[in-house]
Parts: sequence; structure tokens; C-alpha cells
Amino acid sequence: MRILFLGFDIEGYGGIATYSRHQVAALKHLGHAVDVVSIDKQSGAPLAPGIADRKVPFESRLRAVASLVREAMAARGRYDLVMLNHVYLAGLGWLVKKISGTPFTVNVYNIDILAKLPALREAAFAAADLVIADCQYTIDWMPKYRSFVPPTGLLYDPVDVKFFRPVAKAQARAEIAKAYGWNDLADRFLVTTVAAMLLPPNKGQRQTIDAIARLADPRILYVIVGSGPDREAMEAYAKAAGIAAQVRFTGRAPQEQLPLLYAAADVATLVARGGPGWGEAVPLGLIEAAACSTAFVCGNEDGSPEAILADDPCGFAIAPLDVDALAATLAKLRDDPSLCARMGEAGVRTVDKAFAFDRYVEQQERLLARFVPRAKSAA
Repeated sequence: MRILFLGFDIEGYGGIATYSRHQVAALKHLGHAVDVVSIDKQSGAPLAPGIADRKVPFESRLRAVASLVREAMAARGRYDLVMLNHVYLAGLGWLVKKISGTPFTVNVYNIDILAKLPALREAAFAAADLVIADCQYTIDWMPKYRSFVPPTGLLYDPVDVKFFRPVAKAQARAEIAKAYGWNDLADRFLVTTVAAMLLPPNKGQRQTIDAIARLADPRILYVIVGSGPDREAMEAYAKAAGIAAQVRFTGRAPQEQLPLLYAAADVATLVARGGPGWGEAVPLGLIEAAACSTAFVCGNEDGSPEAILADDPCGFAIAPLDVDALAATLAKLRDDPSLCARMGEAGVRTVDKAFAFDRYVEQQERLLARFVPRAKSAA
């Protein structure tokens, strides 16, 4: 098929951008002709240059809308399908569909679709031919927020298992020690969170700090990977909790260091609260850790537990604000290295079964199969 793929910051940072790049790669792998247009809101150097065929600078909302209308007009009759990486762009798909009858799909995520939409955006969303959600939690909750939900399919965020893979813990810690000048990692129980430090905070770093403070075990070291506007306040929080010496901040780590940071850890944490406009799908920071054979602890109010298979558990799901439960879970893993190892091995199997890129490609093909007959008849 001839596909127009349009979205925000496709070459940039963040989970939506990463998800979009995986989609584009999967579409090309399946043999589709993909024209990629990125609406760039982020400043600075792109993370993955060369993905977009065209870029639309987001200088202002009015100019962006004008540019998108021009894209819609130019798309008439040129494509078999329009794919949009955010519900905020649903109006563009609706316009192309009105002009030329071209069907369109919309990607949705907890934080944007489980919330009230303006009336016109709601109408455009309802006109979509397919909604692609990145977790079952979003699919289950959409009817509670939407007056009408178009046909919907599940497409989990994938993990590159050739990049995120098990590394011997001693080797990973040696590499991390060299990179950051940490020479005290031997015999430490390492807890890691890889997530942006956004506002309002909802990745669980503070709960993890509180849990470690309650355990009062100097062997525990908490490594926080990421950057964002909440970092300074989080550093102050660790100091106020009395464990500043046990909490280390790496900032935004180079991509090549992430598998080592995961593999060096005994457990990864990311405990997010759920609710309207909140929560995670299946957090990349956890399934990437699982691919590196590291156990994890997540919240139980959003899509995070979908990363845990009931018959082969690779982590624990807890109430995200229950610091006592988090402390008890960390203590359980600290005191039972064999449990950490078993859950790490289960994580590798889970990712291969449900989150590997090959599974993602297969599911993308199944979701788009409904549009292939139309494309063939138009050829």
C-alpha cells in the first residue's frame, strides 16, 4: 500500500516518537511505500535523523494547522491509507477522508485518549477507520470516555532484542563503573528507574526513594536515569529522605549505555498512578529491563501489569502509592537473589513472546489487512 504516515516529532525523543519509528520500520519491512511527515515541536538535534521524508516546523498553532491543511490537500488520491501518530491529528485524517475517501488510522495512548476531547477532535476521532492502542488497558477504558469508539486494535510497543539483551551483571557493572566513575558497585543491591523526570511526576521515583529510606540498608543503591524539569526537586527529595548518598542521577544516558544500566541492576522500578489522563501503557523502561534479564516492580493501576505473564512472572505489580508494599517487594528481591534471577529469565521469555519487534511486525500486518483489498482494487 501507499501510506502517508504523519506525526509529531518522529525523529525526536519520547515514547510516542519511538513508537512511531517502530511503526514506520514495520511498515517498510512489510513492503509498503511509506511517506513520512514529521511535525517538529521539539528543539535541538534529532535523536534519529533521516526517518522523515518531510518536516513541518511547529512555529505556532495557526501556522501548523495551515501546513497540515496543505498536506491534506496534497494527499488527495495519492495514498491508500493515512496513519496518524496522535489523536490531536485526527482532524487531518478526517479532512483527507472527506476529500478523497482515503481511510485513516489513529494511534492512541492513555494520557491523551482517556480524557475529554474538544468537540471537533472528538468527531474526527469517531471518523477513524481504525484506532491503534498500545495496551489493552487503553482499549478497555476508552468506552468510559468516548461516546463512540471506532474499530480498535492492540499493538504493543516493541523492544529491539538484539540491542536490549542480557549482559553478565559483573560485566555490566564494570562498564557502568568505568562510564560514571562509580567504584563501589560490588555487593550492592542496585535499583534502577529509566524514565523522563516530567511534571507532574508519575514515574514512581519518589516512592522508590521512600521505600529505600524505610529499608535503612546502606547496601541498596538507587540509580535514576533520565532528565527533565523535576530533577532538581527530586535530588532535594532524596536529600530530605536522608539517603542522598544512596541515590545517583545519570542524566539522559547515551542510548548505547541503556542495556548496561538495565543489566547492572538487580531490579527496575516504574510505579505510575492510573486515572484520567494519567498512567502508562506497558512502560518501555520495564520491558527493556526485562529484555536485559532484570526483574521489575510496576504499578497496578494502568497497562503496566500487561508486561507480566501470569504463568511466567517477570515482576511484581503493586498499588503505586503503597510505599510499604514497594519496600517489602524490594526487600523480598534483595533477600532472594535466585528469585531475581528467575524473574530475569522469565522477562527474556516474555519479551520474546509478546514484545519483540518480530511480534510487532506480525500484529501490524494483521491490523492493516482490512485495508489491503481496497488498495488492490484502487491499483
